[in-house]
Amino acid sequence: MVTDNQGILGIGDQGSGGMNIPIGKLSLYTLGAGISPWVCLPISLDVGTDNKALLTDPLYLGLRKARLTGSEYDDFIKMFVAGVKRNFPKALLQWEDFSKGNAFHNLDNYRDDLLSFNDDVQGTGAVALAGIISAMKITDAEITEQKFLIYGAGAGGIGVARQIFNGLVHEGLSEKEAAGRILVVDSKGLVTDDRADKEDYKMRFATSRDVVRDWKVANSSRISLEEAIINGKVTVLLGLSGQPGSFTKPIVEAMARNAPNPIIFPMSNPTSQAEAQPADVIKWSDGRAIVATGSPFPPVHYEGRTHRIGQGNNAFVFPGLGLGCIASGAKNITDEMFTSAAYRLSELMPADAAQSHCVYPKVKDLQKVSIEIAESVFEKAVSQGVAEAPVGKTPHEVIRSGIWKPVYLPYKKLR
Repeated sequence: MVTDNQGILGIGDQGSGGMNIPIGKLSLYTLGAGISPWVCLPISLDVGTDNKALLTDPLYLGLRKARLTGSEYDDFIKMFVAGVKRNFPKALLQWEDFSKGNAFHNLDNYRDDLLSFNDDVQGTGAVALAGIISAMKITDAEITEQKFLIYGAGAGGIGVARQIFNGLVHEGLSEKEAAGRILVVDSKGLVTDDRADKEDYKMRFATSRDVVRDWKVANSSRISLEEAIINGKVTVLLGLSGQPGSFTKPIVEAMARNAPNPIIFPMSNPTSQAEAQPADVIKWSDGRAIVATGSPFPPVHYEGRTHRIGQGNNAFVFPGLGLGCIASGAKNITDEMFTSAAYRLSELMPADAAQSHCVYPKVKDLQKVSIEIAESVFEKAVSQGVAEAPVGKTPHEVIRSGIWKPVYLPYKKLR
């Protein structure tokens, strides 16, 4: 149970993995941020299934009804949130592995009423932004001068777009200027504002038809990834599509023509779903690309340089964010907290990043990273007025004093 009504609730959608994912994510809170396991509660929401095989399986333990949708689903989530607020008013709730439409709907509907966030959306976005900021340091470039393309418009893809947008505004661009530097391509091509089947969560980053009117494309109603890169002069390419091999040689070569050091992050995981193999990206770009992935890959040796492939793992952000929120007593989780976490994570890039082109720390340093992220989140919460400044202690001292560590009793051999 959640002690003193303060802890972490990992909320998963049963249709996307049952209890496995909430349990796994909560384990990382303990491993990475020292949050004791007895204040972590995994929950799976069973809203039915449309899988006919499961519905007729006598061993299936879930609700034997079609998945709830529309107002019925909304009413169910509303009742669940009310129950959380009633029973665990100080707990942090992490939405995890919901379908893209529900992910944004639940996040945006309840973020002001409940201490909550969605790791697929916000955690992925913060990790991606951190990698981009680190790449800017390696290449001595300005983030505000880049043109971004996100390939994949699910929860992760649009989450990355949102966080890049926040980063650009943080650096001084207007909201219109920031949005104009972001392109999104999905299975139907470039997302434009004149689409017939508009999905609200995507349309914030839809490209104006006026912008692409003079582009040289084969079919203006279905602009391809390669055409968007060439015409849009894209310098930063991020893959969150789950489509393996979609970053082909022509696409990487087009990126290499647009920038001296193109930034190419095939971030889909697991490894089998990556949009490209890092070795291919480095080879096709003549060793100039800065590459990071969502899954672990071995180093790439190319023409005398060893490129260490950084892993953009969400575990670099969400455990520390949870620790910072609990330690500070934050009332809400803001977008700025994730932006702050991204900037702090970029400060933890390897000391040899200029040589290795590695934009992320090593996963073995997770505990150190989590404390740094927690401090940045604590400080941002105080500065935004969603938490009170600690009295007589620094955020670092408050955080360190609350970290749980397993202590085992010594064994003694008896005669």
